[in-house]
Amino acid sequence: MTLVTIKTERLLGNKTQKVMSRLLSFLSCGGFARKRARRFFSCAVWLLCLPAMTWAQTKPDNCAPGITFASLLGAVGIGYTSGKLEIESLYAICLPTPGTPSRSPYPYDPDDGGKLSTVLKREDGTTLTTYVWSAESIGGLWALKSYKVLGGSSAVVSLNTGKYTLEFQLEGKPFYRFPFSVTTMPSDDPYQSSGTRYFLEGAWNEYGNLFYQRNDPESPFRFTTWLQDKRGDDQQRSVPYEIVIVRKRDGRTVAQDTATLRLVSRWQKADLLFHPAGGDKNSYLKAGDILREDGTYSVHLSLEGTRYGTYQFIVRGGHIELQGHQVRAQTNPMDVMVESISAGRYTSWWITREQ
Repeated sequence: MTLVTIKTERLLGNKTQKVMSRLLSFLSCGGFARKRARRFFSCAVWLLCLPAMTWAQTKPDNCAPGITFASLLGAVGIGYTSGKLEIESLYAICLPTPGTPSRSPYPYDPDDGGKLSTVLKREDGTTLTTYVWSAESIGGLWALKSYKVLGGSSAVVSLNTGKYTLEFQLEGKPFYRFPFSVTTMPSDDPYQSSGTRYFLEGAWNEYGNLFYQRNDPESPFRFTTWLQDKRGDDQQRSVPYEIVIVRKRDGRTVAQDTATLRLVSRWQKADLLFHPAGGDKNSYLKAGDILREDGTYSVHLSLEGTRYGTYQFIVRGGHIELQGHQVRAQTNPMDVMVESISAGRYTSWWITREQ
């Protein structure tokens, strides 16, 4: 059986002296978003201030292996005209040190050492493609940097409309999964060849994220979502947006922002900040402005005057409550939304989109 190497984006710096610069370079949106996305969205570091300490120094005893959720959203894509799955570099936490020594710099290696694989499966469980990673521990996280494909390039096939799962395996045993679906539409660009155009659906349009740096209430309150312009032509468009935070208790808008986004036919990460409602438009809403009053709040995002999504969250005891698959105690370990902000010292909050 043939193996073909597919290189993903390289990390920068050397292993001993530039751990921080390598991690920040990768974990900023410029590190894991598509190159085209970099031209359209201002990039903000998604996973901030990762210390050079090892994860073993801070991880809890029950730390379970997983792939960081934010890196999945940035790394998984599909060829717009080919329909072939595209995977860039990923990050994982709590992987065990392989029992089989490797002769390469990577403890997990397709040819030597431990085996860390991603298996693409149809909804019925049929295996389509298996990616075998080269991975190393950097600053306590595991960087999945490149892979080989079992069966060679011919094993990377165009995907039909339907549901799929990326199943992550250690030595052949599943430990994490990432579901998504594929949709299509015909090309309607008169200046491009005819044919089918491919799109991904799933977590990108199901969640938003709340974050404030170092979980410091004096830091700006940030909302992140992923947007795409699902069209049969690949032209970028400037789209006006409005985003507000509404307090349920009295229906009052407590924060807002309006501006313009550039959209293309791929998922792109958008980091949005707020201004206090009726306040100084040159100042940003601080997290503490929300956290000081317990209750239910909703983020409302509109594009071109049409409501795109509503994202509800609850503040209790001066803290935002985790919800859904971030609540580990009530979630299958295969589905937990894994994070790795500063080796687990800080968190962000994934909130469900309601259309």
